[in-house]
Amino acid sequence: MFVLASASKARQKLLDQIALRYKVIVSDFDETKLQEQNPILKVKLLAISKADSALKKLRKENYALNTFQALLGCDSLFEFEGEIFEKPINKEQLISRWQRMSGKTGFLHTGHYLISLDNSKPEIESISIKNSCEGVVSTKIEFMNLSNFEINKYASTSEPYNCAGGFAIEGNGALFLKKIDGCFSNVIGLSLPWLKNNLERLGLSRLLLDR
Repeated sequence: MFVLASASKARQKLLDQIALRYKVIVSDFDETKLQEQNPILKVKLLAISKADSALKKLRKENYALNTFQALLGCDSLFEFEGEIFEKPINKEQLISRWQRMSGKTGFLHTGHYLISLDNSKPEIESISIKNSCEGVVSTKIEFMNLSNFEINKYASTSEPYNCAGGFAIEGNGALFLKKIDGCFSNVIGLSLPWLKNNLERLGLSRLLLDR
């Protein structure tokens, strides 16, 4: 089985879409401890830290042995004009950001850290990393020109406050995206092509076939 180290419903829906059997183990890593300002490095370190946290939880729980073959940590952030836009903290910040982003472009970065698990030993505490791969997938996004009325209306919904950059391509935010250059699912929070390629790289493509 596959472990997803994320509470994101959007990422879970992507795995449901490809019929991948998985279990969610939410990381308890404190993201505020990571002060890295480089967006590419930061999102990669966040993905690694979340995966490591979930692996520690997996070792502590009394799960059936030989059940888990892989674990994936993910995190996303939006980069605009060299600045990191994480989830907006309030309506005022969201409106201010959208006024800046209107008619311009930015980049949605998702860090991925995929672990192949070695659970051949009889003790669950002995689950260890057999192999791993990491990567950041970036998608360029061009926004529509938006009126203040459109921005304020979107800011009055709950949708954008749980999303890096303050928009959801799988929701109403899709109305405001003029063009994307790169992986579509990456903007949702997980690059399915990256996952497929790296499961194959780690010899775990059978997980995609076990439906």
